Amino acid sequence: MEYVIFKLDLENYTIPLGKIKEILVYSQLIITELFDEQPWIKGLINLRGEVIPIVDLREFFGIEKKSFDSNTVVIVIHTDEDKLIGMIVDNIESIQALKTQTKVAAPQMGVSIDPRYIEGLIKLNNNQMTTLLNIDAVLKLEEMA
Repeated sequence: MEYVIFKLDLENYTIPLGKIKEILVYSQLIITELFDEQPWIKGLINLRGEVIPIVDLREFFGIEKKSFDSNTVVIVIHTDEDKLIGMIVDNIESIQALKTQTKVAAPQMGVSIDPRYIEGLIKLNNNQMTTLLNIDAVLKLEEMA
């Protein structure tokens, strides 16, 4: 199965490629800001007639804020709730075919995000580990509210 590996701060995170509708360059988007929303909801974009909320994954996970730069991208995810949600990440590292049998449970300590958002850890092709996100848990609409 193929996975997209992306960065938030110094850590690699992974989601299945099949969950991704598209990847957009942040600097080329026009985001309509919303008021009275959670701080991690940056606003809405119109993607070919479809209105999509944009979530800053750094803020959602409580990772230190960083200025967006030319590497910053928005990954548009197709959720289990049949919605599209965009998530801002620092950059895309790679797309790799990974063996899910190398997945191990995430440790209860030493992870920088809430363990309920983690499916496990997977070994990359370079033998480093990456955090496999349970992206449907992360992007549940009630979690965003």
